[in-house]
Amino acid sequence: MNICWNFPSNNDGKISGISEAGIETFRGELLKSLAKEICQNSLDAVLDSKKRVLIEFKLYNIPLKEDRRISGLEEIFNLAKNYWQDNEKTMRFLEKAEKNFKKEKIRVLRISDYNTTGLTGSDKKKNSTWNNLVKSTGVSDKTGSSGGSYGIGKSAPFACSDLRTLFYNTLDKDGLQAFQGVANLVSFEKEDIVTQGTGYYGNSKDNTAIRNMDSFGGYTRKESGTDIYIIGFLDDEEWKKKVVEAILENFLISILNDNIEIKVEDVLINKENLSFLMEKYKEDIELTYEYYQVLMEKDSQPLEIEFKDLGKFKLYLLIKKDFKRKILISRSNGMKIFDRNRISSSIQFSGVCILEDEKINTYFREMETPQHDNWESDRHRNPKEAEKIKREFFAILKEKVKEKGKETILDEMDAVGVGEYLPDINDIGDNSENNRENIDNKKKKFDFKKITTIEINENNNIKEANSEEKDFVNELSENGDIEDKVGSEEHINMSDESSGIGNSDLRNDEKSETVKFSHISPSSIRIFKVFDEEEMYKMIFKLEKNTEKVIIAVSIAGEQASIPVVIKKAKDNNGKILESKFNKITVKNLIENKKYSILFSLNDNENYPVEVKMYGDKI
Repeated sequence: MNICWNFPSNNDGKISGISEAGIETFRGELLKSLAKEICQNSLDAVLDSKKRVLIEFKLYNIPLKEDRRISGLEEIFNLAKNYWQDNEKTMRFLEKAEKNFKKEKIRVLRISDYNTTGLTGSDKKKNSTWNNLVKSTGVSDKTGSSGGSYGIGKSAPFACSDLRTLFYNTLDKDGLQAFQGVANLVSFEKEDIVTQGTGYYGNSKDNTAIRNMDSFGGYTRKESGTDIYIIGFLDDEEWKKKVVEAILENFLISILNDNIEIKVEDVLINKENLSFLMEKYKEDIELTYEYYQVLMEKDSQPLEIEFKDLGKFKLYLLIKKDFKRKILISRSNGMKIFDRNRISSSIQFSGVCILEDEKINTYFREMETPQHDNWESDRHRNPKEAEKIKREFFAILKEKVKEKGKETILDEMDAVGVGEYLPDINDIGDNSENNRENIDNKKKKFDFKKITTIEINENNNIKEANSEEKDFVNELSENGDIEDKVGSEEHINMSDESSGIGNSDLRNDEKSETVKFSHISPSSIRIFKVFDEEEMYKMIFKLEKNTEKVIIAVSIAGEQASIPVVIKKAKDNNGKILESKFNKITVKNLIENKKYSILFSLNDNENYPVEVKMYGDKI
């Protein structure tokens, strides 16, 4: 048996270039893709499901001249350079690879798994896990919740090799041993024969594996499993940190379920020390740390939801300030697929969704991208149906988040005493003239003395302008608007024409005019959501002084800035409809120290944390 590198002839067929599709797929996040593909393959090959799958990442520096398996490739790279000297991109790759052969030692990363079946069927020509990984392209026999579905995940380790070269070693569950090298390079010419881009280290006669185990760095395998050696492993000082973070991000659930344990050099990742690792890396994986808190919540009970005829999924939700409003979508084996966003713009939460049953895993797996990081309905055998199913699934997630938000708000209100947010009983039964809530329209004259004007800029942000002494008299017109008798450029622009909010719902002649108002502060104010059929917000307030006309600007309370909303309807406590445009509600003829309440609803039914600012003129 002649053991050496062999690159078969292409028989005057296709010439292979540097941009191999499978490898290019993983160029964006090399180490993240490597960790995800390796760990999912090992989980899929578990031997005893009652025990953990063990995975080890170990870096060696191998003396180059002492190992002909690697140094034997130097001639191949020289031939490739001669063949591709007019192609700039290919030459960059070849010249970078060539630098590895000028060093005394070369970086080799070993990735080994245990409690797995190993790569079975290494003695067969086709349709075996050995051939699907080592000798095939675009082939996968995985189904259901198993990881790969495109067969290109095997390219992730190649993308992490400066030489695009791997060696595979296995001892399978049946005792079969195999060792073989694969170089995923480019076509080149040797002795007037143009080769294929892929070469094999093994039996050169038929490119089959060596029937005994072999290794690098003196490692010896003693139990079933697989070893992958990445030759010329990329030179990244933070590779260990990046791999650890990728494992925590993508296999958090698997680790918590005690299905997997990974050792990255001296860093051990398992259920027992997960808490320590999450605290250590939380600043770099903030979103994953939120998911961890969701799953570790003391009283956390998942929702178990039957979805159509596809089976069950679990949903964990936690409402918490500053959470990023996303849900982790995971397969039943605990591998993350993607983060679902666009669920709620107001409720601060995080969630974890686990597809439980085989049927639902199988259905959605057909939509997965090759990187296993998204669902795309066009990839499904029935795209239209898949799009509908996907939308219905996401709609359920959104609805459950809204329900959780309502539940949390009610719980918080109960905790502080819901009575604090309601009018006094004595006020309800008091029909005296001074205490009865009343908003009426009368035409009155009023004076302003020393006002502070405010402005709304293009971004709808309100600010105070310079204060000035002004003596003038304004009058309410027949339609209730203020007629300014003094020409002044200091004003509050109530039109919101530049805000882009709600304008599409109004005609041009409905746009509010520019008027001048002063900022006023209520002596007391409470706002809360009323969970009845209309689900309106209720605002109870008192003013310090009599005020002819008040404009209430309603916004979503944001972390750094407030966001104006669009008022759908506003009414007083007697059911009388109040004037409202964009995010502003107008009320008139308010008496000092009298308690008023108004109800208003927004254009959607989200539970927003709202705030108000009040602007008015004093009687």
